Amino acid sequence: MKISLGKTSRTRLIRRSLLNAIKAGDIDYLTHTIEIFGVTRQAVHRNLSALVDLGFLSASGSTKGRQYSLGKVRSHSKVMQLNGLQESNVYIREFGFVFSDLPKDIDEICYYGFTEMLNNAIDHSDGSEVEVTVDRDFENLRILISDNGEGIFIRIARIIGLNDPRESILELSKGKLTTDPENHSGQGIFFTSRAFDKFKIYSGNLVFSHDDSPFDFLFHSKNEHSGTTVVMEIALNSNKILKEIFDEFTGTEDEDFTFNKTVVPVKLALYEGKQLVSRSQAKRILNRVEKFKTVILDFQDVDYIGQGFADEMFRVFAIRNPQIKLIPVNHSEDIKKSIQAAISEK
Repeated sequence: MKISLGKTSRTRLIRRSLLNAIKAGDIDYLTHTIEIFGVTRQAVHRNLSALVDLGFLSASGSTKGRQYSLGKVRSHSKVMQLNGLQESNVYIREFGFVFSDLPKDIDEICYYGFTEMLNNAIDHSDGSEVEVTVDRDFENLRILISDNGEGIFIRIARIIGLNDPRESILELSKGKLTTDPENHSGQGIFFTSRAFDKFKIYSGNLVFSHDDSPFDFLFHSKNEHSGTTVVMEIALNSNKILKEIFDEFTGTEDEDFTFNKTVVPVKLALYEGKQLVSRSQAKRILNRVEKFKTVILDFQDVDYIGQGFADEMFRVFAIRNPQIKLIPVNHSEDIKKSIQAAISEK
């Protein structure tokens, strides 16, 4: 979605300098640009006009007294040391001009996702630096946060004792997963992934993806990604409201409005094979769901489950955890029969 500032590096440099000067309130930007780059006044005006046409600047007033201000298209990127970094300060001081003038609901979503994901890099990555890029055009806004740390999937697998980094993605999709339970609730990725239209985490050769749907996806990337890169995108005319997303997965007033409902994409356990047949697979899918009151088990894209799998999930687990409500959805008739058979044995 990024719009180029120009075809040559010199043109891009001049236009970037003009944007920075206008953003900083430099009233002598015209004279300073002429002196720094050795260009004519006419050349500066041509670059200003081009920036208006591209949407980076807005112009008002007559030709001689024309005033320029930032337009709808905005972009900023910065590499920062993680030590001592404060995510809210970065949002306001470094990237505030990119996020300014957004619709209120979009601004709330961007602030939440930006600060949550940057805080994850600060507190959990074990990296030394982070690169943050925010691009905004007439229709969409995109946030990229990339650290040089251990890598989220490997880190989660190591700390909570998973056999395979791919299991980390299944655990992330449930929510309430954190490697620092004393200081973090583990809700950030769960709610951020649902607040944005597109959400992806790249680490190693794995990609966790949640688009504007109820479904999570696991991909294997051809390229190896060091550290962790999070990409979030949202349309500027999106009708999403952060509070409504929270409300969808939180309890009533009697339940202290706690995060007590989750959706588990069962297909994320298919990395071991094409079918879900074993009790161990069922146990992995149900790992940590005792933290919730309602668990929606989404069988989208799952063709078959074995009777042992169904029995472990819908009879054994259900008997041991009567306080947890398991709700299977998007299942085929064959899977429905296996579930009913297991339930009838209770």
